[in-house]
Amino acid sequence: MRKIVEQKTIIWVIGGLIVGGVIGYMIKPAAAPLSQKTASPAPTEVTKASEGFSLHIDAEKHFPGDDKKIAHHFCKQVKGGMFECQLYDSDEKDSILVGVETVVSTDIWKGFDGAEQAMWHYHKEEIPKINAKLPDLSEEEAAKVVETLNETYGKVYLLWDPSKGDLPVGSPSVTIIQ
Repeated sequence: MRKIVEQKTIIWVIGGLIVGGVIGYMIKPAAAPLSQKTASPAPTEVTKASEGFSLHIDAEKHFPGDDKKIAHHFCKQVKGGMFECQLYDSDEKDSILVGVETVVSTDIWKGFDGAEQAMWHYHKEEIPKINAKLPDLSEEEAAKVVETLNETYGKVYLLWDPSKGDLPVGSPSVTIIQ
């Protein structure tokens, strides 16, 4: 039974990575609040699925082995009214992808059953706890992004915990930010 659960977790993590790498368009600092009626991107905004992960957020408390280690998020809005963030162990050019965070609006989150809802964190409560920084934005731009994110929920899929070592060992997991 445990192997089946681990295999399902791995499938979910890989699916999250594929979705994050295949769809979406560039997020702008003054992005509209998340909704299920997100407009499709104009073809000139993004020409490759890998483009557009431009919103940079640094946050603590994402790695179980070290609450102070920074998870470097690079995010963009994707179809379906969601945002997705690639999580890296640093913001250096050779940093390692260690996870994905999917972000949905409150309305989407309310449609999940109780067991699914329990795996998500409410950003209005989480943001003050994680010492979040938006290093590429002015204070005013960052405040607008935080305001947009406040009424959203996030689910963090970790491929492995980089605070426990430099190699991708261990089982993938969902990290619930407390």
